[in-house]
Amino acid sequence: IPQISYASTAPELSDPGRYEFFSRVVPPDSYQAQAMVAVVRALGWSYVSTLASEGNYGESGVEAFVQSSREAGGLCIAQSIKIPREPKPGEFAKVIGRLMETSTARGVVLFANEDDIRRVLEAATLANLSGHFSWVGSDSWGAKMAPVQGLEDAADGAITILPSFDEYFTSRSLENNRRNLWFHEFWEDDFNCRL
Repeated sequence: IPQISYASTAPELSDPGRYEFFSRVVPPDSYQAQAMVAVVRALGWSYVSTLASEGNYGESGVEAFVQSSREAGGLCIAQSIKIPREPKPGEFAKVIGRLMETSTARGVVLFANEDDIRRVLEAATLANLSGHFSWVGSDSWGAKMAPVQGLEDAADGAITILPSFDEYFTSRSLENNRRNLWFHEFWEDDFNCRL
């Protein structure tokens, strides 16, 4: 059954041998990780920590970030912390405590789901560390208000990666989009015209 996803970013879905009928409109996490390495390097950071939600999205994303940082060179990973799938009470305070073990690594790269991001920001606020960390977050955080609402001080200055499908799609026209056989139907419907 052919499938097209607007949000699946797991790198293994790029394997045509296993997922022959799968396609997506967003790039895989490996591209996101490369962009995050570029952001970290542009900021002049050389020592960062990583934080991942347990599971395919978080762990694969951090793995891709670490691999890209090795290839780019000049970037050391202070520590890689994994947030358990079912965190126990006090787990996020422990995460912040672990990040403080290497407190000079103030840059933290996050591949985490939005609930985990929110709880990390809450723990940073409770530890009176709002503004201590500089966050570089993946697309799970990008355009969403829920992870930061009420925690703006802890999230202040964060940089998030967000692929812009809307920008790409709205730039399409009849002249530059000949390979999509159905685009003219969309065009006629959207502009209420006949070609």
